[in-house]
Amino acid sequence: MSKTSENAFVGTWKLVSQHTHFPDGRIEASRGEGAIGVLMYDAAGNMAVQLARTDDHWDEYSDMRELTTAMDGYLGYFGTYEVDATTQTVTHRVRGSSFFGYRNSLQRRHYDFTDADQTLTLMAASPRDGTKRVLIWQRATE
Repeated sequence: MSKTSENAFVGTWKLVSQHTHFPDGRIEASRGEGAIGVLMYDAAGNMAVQLARTDDHWDEYSDMRELTTAMDGYLGYFGTYEVDATTQTVTHRVRGSSFFGYRNSLQRRHYDFTDADQTLTLMAASPRDGTKRVLIWQRATE
């Protein structure tokens, strides 16, 4: 695992995969196979992310007030970010979100960079039920 500075985050990232790891050992594609997403960090400390389901079940997630829509269907939010290299966490300070429950919240993610900082893995663990959401991002080149 590499420890890194905020500068490694700066840029546009494309979603490679997103999986939910359950305490019983199951692993499932969080937004179905073929989910798409974009994550952007700038040097001024701003960030934005969009994650979308693209499979045949996308239309089952239309209620933007529901946590299941945010976690399994579509989620977009923006705000600012801070990196803590000591704990290898990035904290998103959410200003606006498609899911009301994320507005004005802090979303903390553990991070790891690989492939000469071209691949970014973000992981969020739920204190409620022990699930972990793991998102793998590739630095966008076009």
